[in-house]
Amino acid sequence: MTVSNVVNGNRGRVSPATAARVERAIADLGYVPNAAAQSLAARRTRLVGLLLPTGSDDASLLASPHDVAVTGAVEAALRHRDHHLMLRGVGTARQVQDSVRRWSLDGVVLMGFTDDEVGALALPAGLPAVVVDATAGGPVAHVRSDDRAGGLLAGEHLTGLGHTRLLICGPTETTSRVVSERVEGFRTAAGDRVQVVAAQTTYDDGVVLGTRLAPAVRAGDLTAIFATADILAAGVIRGLTDHGLRVPEDVSVLGYDDADLARYVTPRLSTIAQDTTRKGQVAAELLLELITGEATEPRSELIDVALTARESTGPAPA
Repeated sequence: MTVSNVVNGNRGRVSPATAARVERAIADLGYVPNAAAQSLAARRTRLVGLLLPTGSDDASLLASPHDVAVTGAVEAALRHRDHHLMLRGVGTARQVQDSVRRWSLDGVVLMGFTDDEVGALALPAGLPAVVVDATAGGPVAHVRSDDRAGGLLAGEHLTGLGHTRLLICGPTETTSRVVSERVEGFRTAAGDRVQVVAAQTTYDDGVVLGTRLAPAVRAGDLTAIFATADILAAGVIRGLTDHGLRVPEDVSVLGYDDADLARYVTPRLSTIAQDTTRKGQVAAELLLELITGEATEPRSELIDVALTARESTGPAPA
């Protein structure tokens, strides 16, 4: 049973030292387990579904740098435990049920949905599930970043630089808890004088918004912009600089995520960093605990955030 537990991923029943010895023996022998036989014996497929909301028919499920990073971390963590990841776009409870049954999924990770959308998906009873960046009723695990703290850090950073004419932009018209908590935290630090402008988290929307905000910046009515995603902030910078404005001399721009692109844009983007790798790893860990029976009750985990100050933010113009 010891060898079987290691081969089948039930490491919670075996000591780390014993598991290491078994793994060395497996490697020395060149043993490769038969996946089909394992599935039949264990009544598990080792297949996990990552469910994301469907957009338009030709839209990528992974358009966001944040989602790409989290997905990569989930896949790596599952692969380390000899499980496999399948991406599925879903928009209805029926599509969730069809995916689970058709592919005999051992569990699912849901990402990119609002609280209301997760509830409407009506996850099948007893299905191990982890929700990323949202909250669902019922026995499911959750992992998310501390978005309110992130908004608070953003507000404290910009007000600490002397800014009093501030704006936050992002998908504020949705029911996303992620966005609402970032706005709430930002307003706690910066006050109710903060303008809130709705925008989708895409580069192109950022360019359009930067163009629209340029007159206010030029008139001195706006000195700092906080975007709820780095990709949006990068577009805002492009829209502003295309109209002759300087970042941060004329206006400061702050993003959120600390995606790779934050280091590639000019000027390099100040941002609220969330550990997307850790978020993905935790999502996989929480799910595997439920699948293997290592945990009898789903857990929740909150990921810390931190300010990464670069060149896109500076003192308020005199």
